[in-house]
Amino acid sequence: MAIAKKMDLKMDNSEQNYAPVWPGFVRRPAGPIRLILVDDHSVVREGLSALFALESDLRVVGDAGNVEQAIELVRVHRPDLVVCDLTMPGCSGGIAVRNLCRDSPDTRVLVLTAHNSLECIRESFAAGAIGYVLKDALRVDLLSAVRRAAAGCCVTCPGVGDIVVRNWLHERRASGDRRVPLNDEDRQLLRLIARGVPNWQIAADMGRGVKVLEKYRANLMRRLDLSSTAAVARFAVHCNLLSNHEVDKLVSV
Repeated sequence: MAIAKKMDLKMDNSEQNYAPVWPGFVRRPAGPIRLILVDDHSVVREGLSALFALESDLRVVGDAGNVEQAIELVRVHRPDLVVCDLTMPGCSGGIAVRNLCRDSPDTRVLVLTAHNSLECIRESFAAGAIGYVLKDALRVDLLSAVRRAAAGCCVTCPGVGDIVVRNWLHERRASGDRRVPLNDEDRQLLRLIARGVPNWQIAADMGRGVKVLEKYRANLMRRLDLSSTAAVARFAVHCNLLSNHEVDKLVSV
């Protein structure tokens, strides 16, 4: 028992096994995991509902097509987990996650999205998500993520893990070259420039004046030795700051 105490482990007397006590762990009441689905495409919600209905320990108690509806459902049902898309009507990036977590601090939110950029992953966890799963994940990986997230564990699917590892290896290789460390605002600005968002809109999104934003943009491009919007786009793709969907849009323009 001294070893268990030292390692901050908890004894399950029924099976005589040790289980880690996760930060923020809260034991759920016995019974199925209660889920709320949030996605602006009804066919996605219907497909997920059908998938979860096949599992005896999962139960969908509500679904919503926007964040406002989702917040109301969370207030009524107090689910164990909200499975939420990243992009919703009137919300982009981690705003939907942030609004859900701000309104219901005890709610666990698992992001289920097609966006596979490193920046979207970072933004979601910073907004309060407990997990991030791609929509092309295997069924077994999604079900595992749902169960672990409901139990209070931070989770990702293998595809997200690959993205994070590739980025880490890239940063390790680039540590000796001209690569400049980027903070969250730098990455956000690069994404918006690469997507062709005009300066006035970027300034509004980032809460800055247009003149201040233009100076910030010029300084950042100078630091990175990027001389054009096209160069910024190539840099953003190389650093995995854009999702495949966003890259496809750039290519089709």
